[in-house]
Amino acid sequence: MNIFVAIPEKFAGCGFYRQYQPHNRLAKTHSDVNVLLGAGLRVSETEFVDVTEYDIVQFHKGYFDLEAIKHCRAKGVTVIADFDDWWRVDTEHVFYRHYLRDKTSDQLISLLRAVDYITCTTERLADEIRKFNRNVVVLPNAMDMNYPQCKIERVKEENIIFAYLGGHCHSKDVAQLSGVNNRLSSEFTNYKFRLMGVDGTEIYNQYSLVLSDAGRLAPSYFDWVEKADIWNYPKLYNYLDVSLVPLVGNKFNSLKSELKLIEAGFFRKAVICDNVEPYRGLLRHKQNAMVVNKYQNWYKYAKYLLQNPEAISELGEALYETVQPYGIDEVNKKRYKFYQDVLAKRNINSSNRYSRVSNE
Repeated sequence: MNIFVAIPEKFAGCGFYRQYQPHNRLAKTHSDVNVLLGAGLRVSETEFVDVTEYDIVQFHKGYFDLEAIKHCRAKGVTVIADFDDWWRVDTEHVFYRHYLRDKTSDQLISLLRAVDYITCTTERLADEIRKFNRNVVVLPNAMDMNYPQCKIERVKEENIIFAYLGGHCHSKDVAQLSGVNNRLSSEFTNYKFRLMGVDGTEIYNQYSLVLSDAGRLAPSYFDWVEKADIWNYPKLYNYLDVSLVPLVGNKFNSLKSELKLIEAGFFRKAVICDNVEPYRGLLRHKQNAMVVNKYQNWYKYAKYLLQNPEAISELGEALYETVQPYGIDEVNKKRYKFYQDVLAKRNINSSNRYSRVSNE
């Protein structure tokens, strides 16, 4: 089968986890799968590449082109769109005004209706998608630990490191950690809070103020690691012991994926995590995670881990066992079968005529 994966030259985490990694691995493990990674289908404003060379065109919702989709379908090429979160953002989301101004939600709903099939991350999200398109398949986020930057090489440090890894849209989530470092600093000296991915933007300045008690605790109890590009992002887990996973409970967040637990689990890291969807189904308090039910728990459970450091490795090992179904090859079994079923329905014969990602 020949698959065109539309992925821009500069892409974010969704492109890495939902497009590049799974299809790169699929081509390496299946000799009958040929993958071409391309920035898009347009040659010009009105012309497109010869899509008849491909059996499937796959892309993420953030990179779609409705005219290109119509062109593909008119040529009999199967079009698959991937959704990793909801198309309506919460009113407090950083992109809320942009979504209103650009009518983004309406455009994404048009996309749901325009494509042949949709893949998504969870059953909860699939239930929402079925309101617009019944042809939806759940393919969870997964980790490819064969990827060089996923190599586990913990950087040894004297202190226990509690770290936050998150993007630009989590100010309300990070706010839940307010005061935690301050309280811990009056009792312990063997730890630090660390902010990952600092890129100089204002939002990371806000995060750092929360985690450092407005700068009072830096550098003794707070530091940061500068932004790693998407290719190197996974290795940031080698610079922490406990991953902090705060998430406000609302509908938009509930339709996200379990990725933060999946990442931490495959790196055998302990987590302190809010007891909300999408994480709730994987969490077992004091067995594979410290599970937060109220604000005061953030301090309480960080303190517990400082007092019981052996629990950090025990929780990490247990979380590793929990996330085994999210290994890349396990999820790709379902992806491969899905693609085979799609092509069988269209009665399209796969071809090996075109360049593919290395099978070595």
